[in-house]
This record gives sequence, structure tokens and C-alpha cells, in this order.
Amino acid sequence: MPDDDLSEEELAKAVKGKTLQVYWYMLRHPTPMTARAIQRGTQLSSPSLSMHHLERLKNLGLIEKNVHGEYSLIRDVRVGVLRYYIGKGRLMVPRFLFYATFYTSVTAAMLTLLWWFIDWYSSILIILLVSVCAMLWIEAIRTWRQQPFKEEE
Repeated sequence: MPDDDLSEEELAKAVKGKTLQVYWYMLRHPTPMTARAIQRGTQLSSPSLSMHHLERLKNLGLIEKNVHGEYSLIRDVRVGVLRYYIGKGRLMVPRFLFYATFYTSVTAAMLTLLWWFIDWYSSILIILLVSVCAMLWIEAIRTWRQQPFKEEE
């Protein structure tokens, strides 16, 4: 019986560790898959361990099992570290990547426009923008390294 009425906080407590890895893998591979395929993809030690985590996700109302024994996502929730990611399927990237890219572009444009007219207040603005860019890139890289499951392709 799926628990559709669980809050995001309760889901975050339930979806962690290896279960989060299985869920992350299923988010990245949205086609229906068997427990064995998920076990191989997530490098779990056995198909029964994969089944355990899949049943847990099924009981939480996040996935379903079809008549062929394949599991597929029915609900996309962003819990834990997944909250910091944007995208669907294979293209899931940290939110901070977009902010970092935007502010780096703005900083580059400002440097290009103000290169010949640098005075004390424009240099302060450039230093501020460079600092913001550095912090955003650091956060984007830190979030990327925290992803629950890194695929070896």
C-alpha cells in the first residue's frame, strides 16, 4: 500500500543511503527496468538487495512494478541532496551550475565593457562579481561531488 500522503521530510528520512542510490539511478534512467538491471547499474551485491530497495520505494509510492516485473518511476520527488539538482533523465545537474554560469557571463561582459574605464567603484564591482562567481562555482562542484550515485561509463 503506497504512502502517498507522506511529507517531504518523512520521505527524506525514508529515502537515504542505498535506497537513494537506487532512486537516483531510476531518475537517470527513466525507462522500465528489472531488479537485476538496477542491481547491475547500481553495483549492489545481489538482486535480492535490489528488490529490497525497490520494494521500499514502491511502498513509498515512488515507483511501480508492471506485469513483466519491471519497475518504473511514477513520482519524482527531490529529497536530500536531490533537492539541489535540476533536470530529467540523464541530464541532471546542480542548480548552482546555472547561477555560476550566468554570473560568470555577466562578469566577463562587465570586464569587457569596463576594461578601458576602470576606476575605483568599477573595480569594487568586478571584485564583488568575481567573488560571487568563485563561491557559486565552488558550491556547484561541491554539490556535483555529493551526487548519490556516480556512474562509470
